[in-house]
Amino acid sequence: MVLFPRKNMQAPVKPRKNTRFFRMSIRYKLALPVLVLVSLMLFLLFRTTFRTVRAVVLERSESRLRAIAEVFAETIKVPLVLKYQSVLEANIDWMSKRPDVLEVRVEDMEGSLVGGGSNETHAMLPKLERDFLGVKSFGRDVYAVGVPIEVRGLRRGRVLIFFSQQYLEVELQEIFQRRLLQAFLMAVFLALLMAGLTWIALRPIFTLKRTAEKILAGDLSARARIRSFDEIEDLGEAFNEMVARLARSLDNLRLRTEALEESEEKYRLVIENAGDIIFTLTPEGEMPLLNKEISGCTREELLLEGLGLLLSLETPESRQKFEEELEKVSRTKQAVTNIPSTHIHRASKTEISYLVNLTPMLDYDGNVKVIQGVMRDVTELRRIELMKESLIRDVAHELKTPTAKFEMAVGWFEKELEKQGEIAKYGQVMHILKANVERLMRTITSIMDLSRLESGMTRLAEAELDLNEVLEQVRQDMEPICRDKKIILEARFSPERLAMMGDRDMLYRLFLNLIGNAAKFTPGGTIRVASKKEMGRILVSVRDSGIGVDKDDLEKIFDRFVQKTASSQGIGVGLTISRDIAVLHRGRIWAESEGLGKGAIFKVEFPAL
Repeated sequence: MVLFPRKNMQAPVKPRKNTRFFRMSIRYKLALPVLVLVSLMLFLLFRTTFRTVRAVVLERSESRLRAIAEVFAETIKVPLVLKYQSVLEANIDWMSKRPDVLEVRVEDMEGSLVGGGSNETHAMLPKLERDFLGVKSFGRDVYAVGVPIEVRGLRRGRVLIFFSQQYLEVELQEIFQRRLLQAFLMAVFLALLMAGLTWIALRPIFTLKRTAEKILAGDLSARARIRSFDEIEDLGEAFNEMVARLARSLDNLRLRTEALEESEEKYRLVIENAGDIIFTLTPEGEMPLLNKEISGCTREELLLEGLGLLLSLETPESRQKFEEELEKVSRTKQAVTNIPSTHIHRASKTEISYLVNLTPMLDYDGNVKVIQGVMRDVTELRRIELMKESLIRDVAHELKTPTAKFEMAVGWFEKELEKQGEIAKYGQVMHILKANVERLMRTITSIMDLSRLESGMTRLAEAELDLNEVLEQVRQDMEPICRDKKIILEARFSPERLAMMGDRDMLYRLFLNLIGNAAKFTPGGTIRVASKKEMGRILVSVRDSGIGVDKDDLEKIFDRFVQKTASSQGIGVGLTISRDIAVLHRGRIWAESEGLGKGAIFKVEFPAL
């Protein structure tokens, strides 16, 4: 898993290939529906017209056929009455030779054939009723016309003529087919004309399309040159302006991207080559970022398994402390620094000491997105610190024995002087000896106490207590000392019980140091001790009217061996011990002052029950 990509160069945008199997220009999409619609309308119009004209023509044709049959009936009356069979047959033969006549038949009143008729065609013609008169159509081509033969009001028979009108239908169809073809060609011409006009109207859009394809191919200098004097020209100008702005934005983006990549490369190099271990943890326990292995576990393993594997490397006590601090960071959304952590190396099984800083990274909604951790290997420093602390303890212990013996000798010498009555003569010398022996003993005790606190050898005897009781005991013990120094010691304790978990003796030592320190720098002034409870926390303040603290020294005064003045009693570890005791009780201590000569206030805060 790569911590950061080295160079993410942006690839040129390739034009997207057209994967469609069929594509039609918009001008044809407009012209083809027009062609189909016009052709369909013309076809329906011509069809209706053809049927109407055909009906009219056929109707007139039937009248004409009836008239022909009536005229023929008049021509054969005389031969029929006079029974001139040869003349009758000649007339029938003459009529039969017409191209549109299929057969001519003359029948008498009984329906017998008098003349005409043909065996060849008679079988092909439809059968007619004996009393049939008028015009009757058989299909599209054959018409039968029956006309009575009357002489002086008396009916003598009838004439049957079968006509074929096939040529009429064919002529009508030919005429209308020619007209329909002409109309279709006109529709095609109209569609092509519309396609051409559409192409002329849409040519600026095609110009926009080609310009867009060039831009997609990477040519950001391409512009659409359109002179259509309409809304499309306005669209082209807006398109060109948009492309120009896009080109400027891309240039700015490219410059920013290059700067970001350069900065990211520097950041990656810093992270990967940092001496400390840098990691991030998500609320789900995943580890998205890690710059190196931890205690014999590779980056890949830790990135894969996350917080579970990291915790498995710690000792039980260290793991519990680390989980508590993680929960505290997630809950309070505040950074926690200098968390001691002890790991067991997976391969060598040796102890490795770390100092861990945890910082919450919040999202826009104020929720913890990830927790950033920095681990520093202090194994060697820890070993040197332990050696130093051991040396300090040994030296202090070795000093404590002869100092105690020296204190005993001074006491014995004082008693001997009293026996000999020379105590008044050497009283000043004895006072100096006793004061310095006591100071030396306090110094040795403070050094040993500080060493035990910083080494972690001191264990809290925690129990539920009322902090007001501890403060009252400190006030009673310090009041005589303050009275001797002409200092007024005031107490303003909370009326409610200040319940907390703590070590009574160590808390007594903490506030004894604070009031003693205030008395040291408040000659003939006032010291006010106050306590209260607010928002689930206990706050104790020790305010004095002494020499004050410079604002630049407010943080330094809690460091080891720091003294306000060279003539101050002690070695400057009282406030350091107070700070360490407060930290052991999951609290914090700080100082406030408006400047030199304006007094100071020391505040201590603890979690309440």
